[in-house]
Amino acid sequence: GDREHVCDLTIEPVLPLDEGEYRCQVSGGDGVPAIASPPAALSVNSEPGQPYIVQAWEEDMVEVQEGEEVELECQSQGGRPPAEIQWWDGEGRRIVSDVTEHVKRMEDRKTFKTVSTLKFTPDQPMRITCSAHNDQFADTKQSDVMEVVFKETMRMVTKTLKEEESFEVKCENNEPSDNLGYKWFINENEIINESKNILKIEHFVKAHDKSVIKCIFEDDQGNAQVLKIVQLQLVTQDKEDKTKITESRKKKGKDTGVKKTVFTCVAEEETSSEPNYIWISGKLGKTVEALDDSDKKFKCKVVEDGYDKIKKMGNKMQGIFKSVRKFRKKLNKIVNSFDD
Repeated sequence: GDREHVCDLTIEPVLPLDEGEYRCQVSGGDGVPAIASPPAALSVNSEPGQPYIVQAWEEDMVEVQEGEEVELECQSQGGRPPAEIQWWDGEGRRIVSDVTEHVKRMEDRKTFKTVSTLKFTPDQPMRITCSAHNDQFADTKQSDVMEVVFKETMRMVTKTLKEEESFEVKCENNEPSDNLGYKWFINENEIINESKNILKIEHFVKAHDKSVIKCIFEDDQGNAQVLKIVQLQLVTQDKEDKTKITESRKKKGKDTGVKKTVFTCVAEEETSSEPNYIWISGKLGKTVEALDDSDKKFKCKVVEDGYDKIKKMGNKMQGIFKSVRKFRKKLNKIVNSFDD
């Protein structure tokens, strides 16, 4: 037939490795040299591989502090011509600020790897994707979504202190640790040689009023997280404004129906005196600070139903005293009988 002396070469599927020059050759007879066709060059274009965000390889979410710069890297391999990578936000808008792109030749020396780096500072949580395409293939490939979220905002708490007061600040961390890896800062200046989860401060002074203490935990990978922010506030209290402790005597007579409140008091200074009864002016609270007439400081705490408890104890003690007196009388009679 017409194709009796026709020899076709079919390559399916064609791969980048198949690129090169091809020619067909017909061998001659005895003593006749072979006849070869002119070379035909085969150039193979390759569709870019599926793009992916490197930081989303293990987890599709990254947590950052508000105001922190984020750096993401997207890769696509196997394209020829090299892939062009673009970045997109969750609203479908292209991100063009601070994007750099590098192209490397793959090991097969036929195709290319494209690496694109995006740097930005998010002002709100957002979703990020990257895409890859080249001018030889119409289809554009999209990566999986990478979510950028803010770490839980650490609220500043206020700790009120008096001059010369000592206190501790404790950091709580949900990650298992050996209570090391903590960093402490006061007014953004690191406190050297403090790496445990408890910071002890002795004798607070007025100069540290309004100072801010910050605790940061840093893991083995160098990831840092703010765990606590505390502002120190000096409390000034004049002696005239403090509650006074005065001695009061129990009035005889009928119960007036007024609820009686009992306080236990511990002196802040060494003293041999102790108020037997106390009267607290103003609104009652669970814990109050008071001064006696000699300006000695006491910390007083309400004893719930304390008056009733003391009254019951008094009644019981009276019963015990009566029993002791009866026993003593009987004992005296027995002793006297021996003497007779």
